[in-house]
Amino acid sequence: MPLKPSYCRDLPQGIETLAASSSEWVGRKDIEIALRVSKTVAWRLMRHCGGVLGPGNTLLCRRQSLIQKLNQLLADGGKIEYEVRRRERLVAYLENIRPQVIASRTKVVPDQDALALVNSRFASLPPNIALTAESLHIDFHGTEEFLAAIGAVIYALNNDYEAVNRFIEAKIR
Repeated sequence: MPLKPSYCRDLPQGIETLAASSSEWVGRKDIEIALRVSKTVAWRLMRHCGGVLGPGNTLLCRRQSLIQKLNQLLADGGKIEYEVRRRERLVAYLENIRPQVIASRTKVVPDQDALALVNSRFASLPPNIALTAESLHIDFHGTEEFLAAIGAVIYALNNDYEAVNRFIEAKIR
């Protein structure tokens, strides 16, 4: 048996599927489908649950016996409970970092324009950006232009904060 069974999350549903079957015997393929596992994992499960050799050297289990063993495996917890909790933690972690991943994969400008954006200065803001002492106005057509303009403002503030500050404070006084 694998240390961390991959089938544990599908075990309850798989048991229901096997219980709904009318066949007395269950083969490897039935377990593959019910638990959504590979041939190897299905074979290991059958061996673990008392599978016997059938016609043509196939491995078979009595359906009721298999269901009983799978329920026992589910009830015992242990490795399965550990795997269920691990997967729940992983899902929660991935949901938590999803916004950061999306944000980090969003291209603000094409690669060839990235250097110009990073080096933005107050004196050379793009023509679609109008900064006064009381307002900031940005004209854009589409998300790409919006991101580029906002990026230029942010980098200009980062690179040239003193000049922006002097401009705004001089106009207010």
